[in-house]
Amino acid sequence: MTLSAKSIMLAAASTMFVMAASTAAATPIITNIGADLSTSPYTFTYMGSSFTFGSNGQLFTGPITVSTANGGEINTTFGEPSAYFPDRGTVSFGPGMNFAAFPTETAIRFSNGENYFGLRAVTNTGTFYGFAYSSDNILNTIGFETVADATITATTMAGAVPEPATWAMMIGGIGMVGGAMRRRRVSTKVSFA
Repeated sequence: MTLSAKSIMLAAASTMFVMAASTAAATPIITNIGADLSTSPYTFTYMGSSFTFGSNGQLFTGPITVSTANGGEINTTFGEPSAYFPDRGTVSFGPGMNFAAFPTETAIRFSNGENYFGLRAVTNTGTFYGFAYSSDNILNTIGFETVADATITATTMAGAVPEPATWAMMIGGIGMVGGAMRRRRVSTKVSFA
């Protein structure tokens, strides 16, 4: 099967259009935090809404605590702040879910291990959904949707991808070590007593 230059250009143009359309729709802002909550609480503000994460050191009742102010809210189940586990699939936060404000420090049950927490910033210009991602007492990442009333899908920060030059140096180094090991002659003398 042969592809003409025209069909390749048409496919490339349609791909670029789809990418541009999806980018214009909603672009979340995801920030790597890395705050150790066991040493001190961490407060951040999005669109004027305030969120404070801390740690109470209680493993079974939930080591991570949260308090909110100025329109900040966290996703709830049965009126309590909720934790979602990343190994149970993709987690999305948006309209139709339960959120509540917590003006005083409140423990988030089952927040040991890796967790997502749904966040909502209620402002005069709209409602913005976000998430926080933690590992035990470390607040790893926060993210917020930039479009009002748009659902956000919780994702972790992607690790750095090595550049091609880094890969080339690594492969070259492994090859040189292998070549040196192959050329090295070891003389072994066996003697019997």
